[in-house]
Amino acid sequence: MIKISAHEQKHDEGYKSLLSKKENFLHFLKKYIAVPWTADISIDDIEKIDKSFITREYRKTDSDLIYKLNMNGSDVYLYVLLEMQSTVDFTMPFRLLRYMVELLTDIFKNTDKNIRERKSFKLPAIVPIVMYNGTDNWTAVRNYREYTHSYEIFGDNIVDFRYLLFDLNRADDETIASTRKLLDAVFSLDKVNSDVDDYIFQALNQLSKWKHSLGDDEINELSGWLVYIYFKGEPPQDLEDFIKQIFKKDEVSGMTHSLERWRDKQTNIGIQIGMERGRQEGRQEGIQEGIQRILEKLGKGVLSDEEIKELMK
Repeated sequence: MIKISAHEQKHDEGYKSLLSKKENFLHFLKKYIAVPWTADISIDDIEKIDKSFITREYRKTDSDLIYKLNMNGSDVYLYVLLEMQSTVDFTMPFRLLRYMVELLTDIFKNTDKNIRERKSFKLPAIVPIVMYNGTDNWTAVRNYREYTHSYEIFGDNIVDFRYLLFDLNRADDETIASTRKLLDAVFSLDKVNSDVDDYIFQALNQLSKWKHSLGDDEINELSGWLVYIYFKGEPPQDLEDFIKQIFKKDEVSGMTHSLERWRDKQTNIGIQIGMERGRQEGRQEGIQEGIQRILEKLGKGVLSDEEIKELMK
């Protein structure tokens, strides 16, 4: 089970799309998880499963991915959980337990009764992994038993597991840049502080370091990621195409200058739209006030704003 904690639901959807491609997911396992059992996995060993086990209270903030891994003839399930969250989730051990039990229950129920009642039958392993990109250090307990009161008393007699943790913002920049894959570029971009005013320029400067290492399709996907995250999934209509065009420039200064001109244009358009809306609202309010004054002179009393708006239709 892999859990991804991200600071935007759009962010989560971006990661879900990225990690739904087996080559990206395998790269993540081998490079960023890098425990011994990942070394010999090939792309033919992993299979994406089209199921979800998100519980009702988290459906608005979470989405998930499930992969099945074949190891030595046995199945191992990797549950990828993506959620909208920038802070540490201290309930993580219990949430992971719930999803793991839901997955195991589904596997058990869908196994032939004659098979699951055999002495030799065993449930598949589920490996919990948390991938976190929040700004705070991850301080939630890693072992499930530590989420249990007085666990020290009971030793091995209580439920326990330990999840692996990948903390993106604590990952070394040189390590990320040591390979030049699309996922590495996304991680590098994701480490840029999106709260600063010049984020878009910092992000473009960061992306410029990757443009010669990636193919055209990957550049397009990376440009889409930038648009999706920076503009919360709702970019101005022409921005995505614009960014793809400026990636064709060889110098960062040229890219930045082009973007500055584009942003100034959008700002001017926004000001003009705002002024026009203000004039429209001013005219509307003036008409309403005029109607109210006429009614008062006629001795008709005062009408509510809703009644006046009805008269103006």
